[in-house]
Amino acid sequence: MPENIDTPDDLEAPPTEVSEADTTDDATTEESPNAEAAKYRTQRNEARAERDALAARVEALQRAAVEDLCKAAAVTPKALWTVAELGDLVDPETGTVDRNAVTKAIAKAREELGIAPVGKGAHVPNAGKMPTTPPATDRWSDAFKPKSRR
Repeated sequence: MPENIDTPDDLEAPPTEVSEADTTDDATTEESPNAEAAKYRTQRNEARAERDALAARVEALQRAAVEDLCKAAAVTPKALWTVAELGDLVDPETGTVDRNAVTKAIAKAREELGIAPVGKGAHVPNAGKMPTTPPATDRWSDAFKPKSRR
């Protein structure tokens, strides 16, 4: 018989399957030190990117807190940022906004930029002022007077 002819036994034999567990075990045992180092470098780079994103988020929250204090003091945040840096207004140990430092920076901004403090209470222009001359006549009462005959 020729060697290239398939026999019925060869056609019916099921193909051998390799489980995934066998391939992953073989791959980890055959991993080179360079591949393991590359994996750790990738993890390190991902951790650094996440750290930088979180630091940017914290800085944005700190800036928002400082700007809220500026708005409460009736000073634009842009005026405050011209005289102070965020690092000067944040407690270095806790990372929270130092209200005393912000208050001092607002006072410095008012002094250097000539920002007048806002007065307390409601402002009503010309409140309490009396006119210099009384009104000439009361036209309403004049409308009901009898006409004078001249």
